[in-house]
Amino acid sequence: MAQSTNGTPLPEDGPGHLPATRRAAEDVVGFREGRTPPFALDLVRSLDEATQGVTTLDRLGSSSDVTVSALTALVCTGTTAADALQAAADVARQTSGLEPHGLTLARVPGPVEGLWEYHITMTVTSRDPETGEFSAPIHHADRRG
Repeated sequence: MAQSTNGTPLPEDGPGHLPATRRAAEDVVGFREGRTPPFALDLVRSLDEATQGVTTLDRLGSSSDVTVSALTALVCTGTTAADALQAAADVARQTSGLEPHGLTLARVPGPVEGLWEYHITMTVTSRDPETGEFSAPIHHADRRG
């Protein structure tokens, strides 16, 4: 998962709600030529686990329809829910090629004892360069004429 900090205090800043400086994307993702990005291994492992689960359902004779798809989850962090939501909005504004599909909000322990932070996990996909379609399901309302 890629991660964007939006005002998350660092342990050396103490327990106060002091905003941290934003890090450059290169620092967060940590790409190095010739090495597999860490999130690629997470994706492969998650797809393998999900595929095993679906295969087990099939063997058990489940009547449910279950599909496996690879979606990107961006985690935006802030000291308040508003900070985390703002980070998600900033990402959506700057990356017009991404289509958000879902948002979840979590309050999690922060890097300092007694300090909480907020995570917005935004599930996104991008358009297929050949068809222009998004690969994930998108909610559409039924418009009655």
